[in-house]
Amino acid sequence: MKKLIILIIALIPLVSNCKKESEAYSELQIREIAWNSLGAQEKLTVNVDWKHAPVSESTFYQKRVYAVRFNTTDDALLGPIVVYVDTSTKVVLGYATRF
Repeated sequence: MKKLIILIIALIPLVSNCKKESEAYSELQIREIAWNSLGAQEKLTVNVDWKHAPVSESTFYQKRVYAVRFNTTDDALLGPIVVYVDTSTKVVLGYATRF
């Protein structure tokens, strides 16, 4: 019985690491979908590697979405580019307004 408990305790970190890797891969996919939706001119203004863009959960027209934020050289004037990606279909739904 003690061996079973020790085995279970030893396997918990392995299982939790697998989930983190798949979540990280999923975020990378979300970033890539958002990146590919940008136009050539918008991509030129992005001043960080797109693979490191912050991804957060948000709502867009009462729908649960991922918000991917790309910082640009025009942030002081217009703000960052924010792309909304549907959490279930992984389709770009729209963009945040830049001023």
